[in-house]
Amino acid sequence: NNEFSKETLKTLRTMSPTSLKVTLEALKRGKTMNSLTEEIPMEFRMSQAFMRPGSDFYRGIRAVLVDKDHNPQWKPTTLEEVTQDMVNSYFEQLGEHELVLPTSSPSSSGTS
Repeated sequence: NNEFSKETLKTLRTMSPTSLKVTLEALKRGKTMNSLTEEIPMEFRMSQAFMRPGSDFYRGIRAVLVDKDHNPQWKPTTLEEVTQDMVNSYFEQLGEHELVLPTSSPSSSGTS
């Protein structure tokens, strides 16, 4: 019940419920990953999902930069309305658009 926690909660209540749940899920998943080669593709999938037409990202941009009313109309509007299936969709494989990181082979390690 300190001032910092009150202000943090106040700020979080203004954020996209979907973004909050996706971020929490990413933290949980990231905790179990052992390398950047696992984490970076996950982050890329999330970034692509956040850029879907009609997403809360666009609602936030509209509210701050276009209309400047600072009143985004999040969809869904509450944390309770954001389903686990919705959250999981931010982590789905992207098929032909999947990020593929280069792998190093023993011959390219720089040693002779």
